[in-house]
Amino acid sequence: MDSFEGDLRLTTAAGDEQFVPLGSSENEPPYPGEIIYKDDKGAVCRCWNWREAQRTMLTEKTKNAFLCIELVDEKRANEFNSALEELANLVSKHLGGTVETHVLDAGKREVNIC
Repeated sequence: MDSFEGDLRLTTAAGDEQFVPLGSSENEPPYPGEIIYKDDKGAVCRCWNWREAQRTMLTEKTKNAFLCIELVDEKRANEFNSALEELANLVSKHLGGTVETHVLDAGKREVNIC
């Protein structure tokens, strides 16, 4: 979160967003209409959250992190909730600090995570 520029949004790409994937130094902008997470500087993740950006990657210096899990099949809500709880517990156990979880959907479209 410390490397985000402005607000983080899950949206469709215009296709001109800056995106340098992990392990690369080349810009690989998303396709127009692709689902991406982006901030004011460019794409943070492509292919939902499967391809992450070099600019916002986690390192040993990371103090404030944003991790996400997506649910695209509502029939798997129990598995999603279990995975979310397990991720929160593992992060707390192995990395320490404070963990907050939020679930966004059509009824709750945003959250303040300052």
